[in-house]
Amino acid sequence: MINCEFSNPVKADGTTAKNPDNWQFKNLTCSGSLDINTTSTLPVYISTTTGDFYIQKTFTYGEIIFLAFLIPTIIFVLAFGIRKILIHKFLNG
Repeated sequence: MINCEFSNPVKADGTTAKNPDNWQFKNLTCSGSLDINTTSTLPVYISTTTGDFYIQKTFTYGEIIFLAFLIPTIIFVLAFGIRKILIHKFLNG
């Protein structure tokens, strides 16, 4: 698991800010690991003040199946769409 912490808030002009509610920070300090061989499990969970998200290093079987159908479908639709446009333009005047 990776734990990150923002520090040293700064203003938009780069000067040091005393108010910790600023959105810009000078430093980001992280600790932890994404290595599979450590005790952390995948996907890595990261908690932030604006929301939580995951970092995943591998594809699941479901994602591979989904992509196996999605990518050929997009290519098929694009090929027939371009073919139809070209036939209409060059053969039908």
